[in-house]
Amino acid sequence: MKKSNLFKPSFISLSFIFIVFLSVSFFSSCKKDADMKDTSMKDSSMKNKSTENMEKKTENEANNKMDSMSDKSMSKMMNKMKNMKMSGNTDVDFVNMMIVHHQGAIDMATTEITSGKDENMKTMANNIIKDQQKEIATMKSWLEKNKDKKSTSGDNSKKLMESMDDMMDHDMKMTGDPDKDFVSMMIMHHEGAIDMAEVEVDNGTDPQIKKMAQEIINKQEAEIKQMKDWQDSKK
Repeated sequence: MKKSNLFKPSFISLSFIFIVFLSVSFFSSCKKDADMKDTSMKDSSMKNKSTENMEKKTENEANNKMDSMSDKSMSKMMNKMKNMKMSGNTDVDFVNMMIVHHQGAIDMATTEITSGKDENMKTMANNIIKDQQKEIATMKSWLEKNKDKKSTSGDNSKKLMESMDDMMDHDMKMTGDPDKDFVSMMIMHHEGAIDMAEVEVDNGTDPQIKKMAQEIINKQEAEIKQMKDWQDSKK
């Protein structure tokens, strides 16, 4: 009897120790799983943040490239117009300048289609390309037949150059947003075209070119309003 009583407490002690061991092992395993899960979540969060930073960097680089391309298109156009030899004939000089001016708009609009994100502005850019390519073809065809026209009275060629100088005086800061920068540059570009077209309407002598100049004014004033309305919607 004494032997049995000695065995019973010993068995109970061993059982208690075993249960404690299992409990410690269980909680230790749970903690290890929790630690691993926490580490995994941290690693995943860091990886996602790194990916986001890389994507943002790539997007900023693309936007800066777009701004650079648009700025180069504008500078190239202005330099060509500035160095253009004037004939003294208002119609001929207007056509020569407007061909270069239109090409500048086409270059900027092409960049917007490639890099822009706003579908409305990309559609406008596409329309600008179509309209101004058509007008360039018409002006080049007219120029082939009229490039040797005699000088007209007055110093209207100087007025055309002055209208371009007003456009060059604008100091526009880029934002890094391709759509906003396209719109800001195109508004300025259109205003320059309108100034030149007004000189032609007031002083030109060729009915076809005077009519085209008035159409340019009407069309580009409407586009400027569209672009300004778009700017207001983004404020």
